[in-house]
Amino acid sequence: MRSLQREPGVLLALLAVVALVAIFIVYPQVRVVLTPGSAYVDFLTAGSWKTPLGNSLQVMALSTTTAVLVGFVFAYAMVYTDMRWKPLFRLIGILPLLSPPFVVAASYILLFGPRGVITYGVFGQTISIFGLGGIWGVQTIAFFPFAYQLIADVLSRSDARMEQAARNLGAGPWSVFRTVTLPLSRPGLGAAILTTAIYVLEDFGNPALVGGQFTVLPTQAYGLISGFGDLPSAAAVSTILLSLALLLYVGKIRLDGGQSFVTVSGRASSMPRPPVPPWVSWSCFAICSVLCGMILLVYGSLVVSAFTLTFPVNTAFTTSHFEYVFSGVNGVALRNTLVYGLSAAAFSSLFALLAAWLVQRGAWSGRRVLDFLLIMPAAVPGLFFGIGYATAFNEAWLDWLNRGDDAFRGHLPIHAGHDRRDDPHLPAGQRSRLGRRDRVHGDRHRSRDRRA
Repeated sequence: MRSLQREPGVLLALLAVVALVAIFIVYPQVRVVLTPGSAYVDFLTAGSWKTPLGNSLQVMALSTTTAVLVGFVFAYAMVYTDMRWKPLFRLIGILPLLSPPFVVAASYILLFGPRGVITYGVFGQTISIFGLGGIWGVQTIAFFPFAYQLIADVLSRSDARMEQAARNLGAGPWSVFRTVTLPLSRPGLGAAILTTAIYVLEDFGNPALVGGQFTVLPTQAYGLISGFGDLPSAAAVSTILLSLALLLYVGKIRLDGGQSFVTVSGRASSMPRPPVPPWVSWSCFAICSVLCGMILLVYGSLVVSAFTLTFPVNTAFTTSHFEYVFSGVNGVALRNTLVYGLSAAAFSSLFALLAAWLVQRGAWSGRRVLDFLLIMPAAVPGLFFGIGYATAFNEAWLDWLNRGDDAFRGHLPIHAGHDRRDDPHLPAGQRSRLGRRDRVHGDRHRSRDRRA
């Protein structure tokens, strides 16, 4: 701290960073936690959160397991095998990282929905994909790239001489994988599991589109706000969600800062990795081909549907969808997305650069706390932040700000008090979400009647 006092410019910059963190990160979260107040007791007693909590944990376990397994196979194939088309597979494998997760869910409905291109168009079957199975499949595709990148980074940095030495000592391919490759990848595997679990737990878009009556914590919190304006109950649900996410995040921090499996040498090894059996390479090639084919099918169907009138019923070429998106309030929304997104990205980059420089500059009291608070938003659910900002900054003295109310009033996807389940133009996922809203409303009323 004395060194900071000798540099007043650095001290002022640090105070500015602390003030911004306190106002825009800490304060909104505190407001969410404190909003329910005494309503915590009533909400927890009613028990309407128990089923969504169990569903969230079930989805997290299933989706994390399959996403990490697929990500590990994909990473192993890219690093260890000599199969063909690896650059193409790498490019396709990161496509889900470049789009919102719910894009996969929207295409999933087009392909495998009750009138999907594959389920109905190819096989003539009308099945329901809404529920646990739909969420599981969509989240596996949407979040496996996170696991793939973390695991591939660890595998590519492992020393090939360890594996070559094991092979020279007589160990077979499976023994080398089990006793050398897998232990060396354990830090990346653990980080991939926890990181993917956080993203799955916080995911709102996919369960909202394909969840149907299968309610998870994020969709329950959103339904309580959009359907009933019940901010205290939504804040209580979000607090439960935040507790789970922070628990996983703290576990990831401890894993990153704990013991790791590394090899120490004077310089990087240029020795090639031991060859894997041909059947392993061909198996990895088959799995990667199927996975990348599915990804191309997902994004390809979205591109085709964007340029056709009513895909897959009427495939006549049209650009009317883009005219609709670029005109009126939709054009304003698109402009706001670009302006706010680019502005936030530019400011966040500069702010992160300054904050990182201050945190790493010397040893001063509170440095680790500030470091934790700066990284914590990565683990905080976006819905929690949204509720936090709505409660923290929705004040009369901020009415001079232009919030865009006049431009977007009445254009929300779900309108409270307006039952649109019979609207033929409403997507099936949204109709099911409206039905879930009524079911949650009925559960809350029944709980209140029992307490009365």
